[in-house]
Amino acid sequence: MSAQPKSLLAQVWVAETVQLIEKNGPLDDAQALARAHCSALPMRAQLRERAWLLGERLGLVAQLERWRGAAWLLVLLAAAAVLALTNGLLFAVLADGRSINAASAFVSALGLHALTLLFWLGSLFLARGGGSQTKGMFSLGRFLATLVLRLPFWRGPQSAPMLRAGTHLVARERLAPWVFGLGSHLVWTLGFVFMLLGLLLGFAFREYRLTWETTILSPQWFAAFARATGALPALLGVPVPALDAGTGQLAGAWPARDAAWWLLACVALYGLLPRALCALWCGWVVRRALRRIDIDLSDPYYQRLLARLQALEPALVTDAEQPGAALMRARSAARGVFTQARAVVGFELAGHLPWPPLGLGPDADYTVRIAGSMDEQAQAQERLAVLRPCALLVVCDAAASPDRGTARFLREAALSAQRCALVLSAASGGDGDDMRTQAGVRRWRDWMQGAGLADWGFFEYPANAAAWWQGQA
Repeated sequence: MSAQPKSLLAQVWVAETVQLIEKNGPLDDAQALARAHCSALPMRAQLRERAWLLGERLGLVAQLERWRGAAWLLVLLAAAAVLALTNGLLFAVLADGRSINAASAFVSALGLHALTLLFWLGSLFLARGGGSQTKGMFSLGRFLATLVLRLPFWRGPQSAPMLRAGTHLVARERLAPWVFGLGSHLVWTLGFVFMLLGLLLGFAFREYRLTWETTILSPQWFAAFARATGALPALLGVPVPALDAGTGQLAGAWPARDAAWWLLACVALYGLLPRALCALWCGWVVRRALRRIDIDLSDPYYQRLLARLQALEPALVTDAEQPGAALMRARSAARGVFTQARAVVGFELAGHLPWPPLGLGPDADYTVRIAGSMDEQAQAQERLAVLRPCALLVVCDAAASPDRGTARFLREAALSAQRCALVLSAASGGDGDDMRTQAGVRRWRDWMQGAGLADWGFFEYPANAAAWWQGQA
């Protein structure tokens, strides 16, 4: 099992990526499927475990770790976006000198915010009809995330299918507006917090005068604007411009102090509060979705994998002589339980090679040398399944070339043992090069890495396996 932390989201993401990769051809998953089956987890969890084991081999788990590190860069970019947003809004409000047009300041502070908030709300309605309709909509969170994930520092050989799988997963769950909206709302929320602090400092140490100047608009328009924008601030006790009872227009001059508090209240109530509430809303939706997210068992791809997993389940047989019945019953009864026994298996060894290996055979509870026939392999596997040794040593000919039959035997044997190692054997001679050529060692070592047997121990000489055999390595 992997030592990496495996959240449900990470497992599903890796599983979706493996599915995309296998569209180009099935992977060699015999060992991963067997290990997932032996985990005794529910079927859905076994499928995720198989994908996770394949993901470790393909580098998908390492790619997730790289992107987790990229999250720090995303935080820095978000902070930079907040500062740029805050400075831009403050400049738009306070850049006209000591005299500030009230309506212009209101629109400058809240106009872009209102526009983008309406776009986001519109994306929620479009998402109900299909996630693909929201792909073209701008989102600050989408932009920052895409920028970070496409940087070369955090890209790996499998980053492209992982990015497609993540996008497909978000679209399938219709989470795009919620995930990317969460990032955007948090940026806007922090931006408004800093903007309020900037306005407070500006109004505290400089004198500004808010006016209602216009060239073409009527005084009645400003009166309606004041009534509409001052409704919520008035509920909190913030003073709003007085209106003349006869004309319905603004009455007299508006004190600078009252105007400043009106603008601050509008920014807080119409800017900060909606963004903070939307961020909480998005966070709640995403959190709830992550609790229920999982692989889709109705997909034909997973249906085929389920059939293969179910084929590994022991059959209910009444004929004790049925081939393989004892093996399946023994594995089913003793799954995950190992004894203190040790076993040595010689696999397809040439007749001139020494047997048992020097220093290993006498202490073994089970020693067998098989030529590689299917009957011999089945008998050895059944004996190992009953014995459940804590240590299994498979001895192979250093001069031979490993093949798929060798890999199949080793993977099957690994299901019955707690620790496994392979040792190479060769004819003894006067020269060390006569016992084993460097080419043969490299061939076997490279083959084990490529065959997904990297978790096996590997020894070039039987003498080198002595410490491992005694449980000291």
